[in-house]
Amino acid sequence: MQTPTLRKPIRSRLSRLLKSHLCKDCLVAKTTRRSFSNPSTLPPAPPPTGFARLTNRALILVYGRDAAHYLQGLTTSNIRDYPLDSTSACFTAFLNAQGRVLHDVFIYPIHHAPNVKTISHDEPGYMIDVDENSADSLRSHLKRFKLRAKVEIRLSEPEEWHLYATWNDTNPNRNTIPPPSQPAPLHQTFSYLDTRAPTMGSRILTTSTNTRLPPGPESSTQTYDIRRILTGVPQGPAEILPAEALPQESNIDYMSGIDFRKGCYLGQELTIRTHHTGVVRKRILPVQLYDVDDDKPPETLRYDDESSIVGPGAPQNIARVNTKGRSAGRFLRGVGNVGLALCRLETMTDVRLTMEEGGRGAGLWSAEQEFKMAWKEEQEQEGNNDGEQKGEREVKIKAFVPEWHRGRVGSARDMHRQQQNAQNVVS
Repeated sequence: MQTPTLRKPIRSRLSRLLKSHLCKDCLVAKTTRRSFSNPSTLPPAPPPTGFARLTNRALILVYGRDAAHYLQGLTTSNIRDYPLDSTSACFTAFLNAQGRVLHDVFIYPIHHAPNVKTISHDEPGYMIDVDENSADSLRSHLKRFKLRAKVEIRLSEPEEWHLYATWNDTNPNRNTIPPPSQPAPLHQTFSYLDTRAPTMGSRILTTSTNTRLPPGPESSTQTYDIRRILTGVPQGPAEILPAEALPQESNIDYMSGIDFRKGCYLGQELTIRTHHTGVVRKRILPVQLYDVDDDKPPETLRYDDESSIVGPGAPQNIARVNTKGRSAGRFLRGVGNVGLALCRLETMTDVRLTMEEGGRGAGLWSAEQEFKMAWKEEQEQEGNNDGEQKGEREVKIKAFVPEWHRGRVGSARDMHRQQQNAQNVVS
């Protein structure tokens, strides 16, 4: 008797159910394996113009009369700043009660979408774009706080919607996507600007497999990730560690993901207190790895798809070369010779957070100081999840501060100086 095969929707639901039972450490390890530890599998460098279908993302539909008010109380952004006809994607985060990031997401308003199932014309709807490995966890989080809110929550099937990222570095200000008021025939298409950082381009959400996309070659999701890493934009549980990362350290404030003037939301207290009274001394920055035998660190950040340098497959502490002391940062995830790391700004970069002579930030950073990582490499064996030790690896690492960061750092430093002056006047 032939064993019946599972239908595709059932297989996808079983897959999501298995993912939802992963603990935080397993989830991070699973997503970090996308780091391409084998140089022969490195994807090509991203082209200056192109698009990529984001197959590593999942979509959760939230709709109903109370949808906007419901999401407003759970997210760090002001949902009311994004009307239902908005052409900008709402980048935001869900926090836990301690102010730690659970999920970084995009929220797309999709009101009056005739082809969106179960949404009527008088019900506002929102599509939440989240990492596929976090979809079930986020859906459980949403249902936990639903209470009596008039909303419905549904996880979209993989082939129901298609998500694309587009970019054009030759002219970053040009709108490279069709406006949302011109949907493809018989299908629904929405287009939104990605406001996380300059040159991040746009995102297209469509039910069609033949959507008109901007000119340029199609890239893989991995190539798009390289472009995002080079820009200094962290994303997903491998780079923004769930229930551990702080929103400001993860650059969510720099990426327009926090509204410090909105009302109460889950996790607001620590976020607001850090903004008004504290200095953010660590942030996620793009980094480049280079050989321990190199005497001179790289001067510019550059991805090399032929590099033999590879980083660790899991988060790793960063130390000074030939100098003892506390960790200078933590490497999070990489592709080939580039990656993202949580760095102490006044240790690994020339950024000064305070202006007082002889203050805490004075003299920590030196242009001659180099940094390194050392770890024990494991080789996974077929049928053996424990892995086999292969020996120790060591590489040097250099952090780069994106230009779109520096203006924000200056504003934060000025606010800190004003606070210090006010305290001195009071005392």
